[in-house]
Amino acid sequence: MNVNIEIKETPELNLAGVTHIGIHGVENAFEKLIKWANSKDLLKDPEAKMGRVFYDSIKVTAPDKVRMSVFLKTDTSFEVDGEINKLTINKGKCIVGHFEITPNDFEKSWTNLYIWMNENGYKKSVENPFEIYHNDYREHPENKFIVDLYIPIE
Repeated sequence: MNVNIEIKETPELNLAGVTHIGIHGVENAFEKLIKWANSKDLLKDPEAKMGRVFYDSIKVTAPDKVRMSVFLKTDTSFEVDGEINKLTINKGKCIVGHFEITPNDFEKSWTNLYIWMNENGYKKSVENPFEIYHNDYREHPENKFIVDLYIPIE
């Protein structure tokens, strides 16, 4: 697994998001957000990125009860409506793992990042972990995500 890990100060992120419960059907949340973003021309922003924030751990919460939000990070201003809501990820220090992985490698990647955190003496903060995607994996020659996984730390 190809990974680069660093400690980074992340700025406050103001996002548009869709809340989803359960690990199944999350692609529907992405589709809703993309449809909404396309209707507002937000995906034309070259800095626009999709991502996901996790409110529960799959290791602790039943897969059908895990809460998450799928989000769009953009520098373009927007107004939310319907199922789309505003989300904020607070400024703070994070462990950031840069990965190039298949859809099946996410759990192992998150686990390895948490192991690295513990082995290096860091402690997770009360903020929620999140991921930001840098590509559409369906357009990658090996169907891989180029993704950053963020663990907020104290």
